[in-house]
Parts: sequence; structure tokens; C-alpha cells
Amino acid sequence: MKGFMDFYEVLSVIAEAARQKEIAEIYYPKTENTPEGWREIEPYSLTTDIPPDGEHLIYGKDRLSPGHILNAKIPGIEEPRSFIIGKIKLARRTYRKFTPPKDWKVEF
Repeated sequence: MKGFMDFYEVLSVIAEAARQKEIAEIYYPKTENTPEGWREIEPYSLTTDIPPDGEHLIYGKDRLSPGHILNAKIPGIEEPRSFIIGKIKLARRTYRKFTPPKDWKVEF
């Protein structure tokens, strides 16, 4: 595995995947429920805090920081997931499309 990407590179890859409605893969550290490693995600939005408390942010317009939150969905799992952007070590596009649930919007 190559070295880690910086914050801006990670955001750029995720934003492009989101705009194309493509599944992305992120390399994320261990959490209470999952080991460190690659996770497939459907990226939906960026916020200042975990929903429903967070204010929505716009990639390319708002000032983003490593502490902000990426809201995403794991393919095949209904409930959304939140990831701290600064903890994402690598990101890559899969070029595989996803279809958002009808009440969800991709906000990138």
C-alpha cells in the first residue's frame, strides 16, 4: 500500500466519486465495530458534526477541516454512516455507480 494521502487529496477523490454517483473506497482506522482497512462507501454529504446536529457544508465553497464529517452509506446497509474526514488515510474511486434511495440527495 502506498503512503497516506493528504486531507485535500482524500476530499478531491471522494467529491469526484460523489458527483458521478460512484462508490468510493476509503482506508479508515479501527473503530469499535470494524477493523482498520478498506471500506466501500456511497458518499452523500459533508457536515460539521454527526447528523442530525451537523450543519451541511459544500465542497469547493465552504472551508473544510479534517474534523468535519463525511456522511455516507455502506452498499447493502440501510442506515447511514459517518466518518471523520481527517481519519481517512486513502481514498479511491471504484467507477461503479450507485443509486441513492429516493429520499437521499448527493450534496457535493
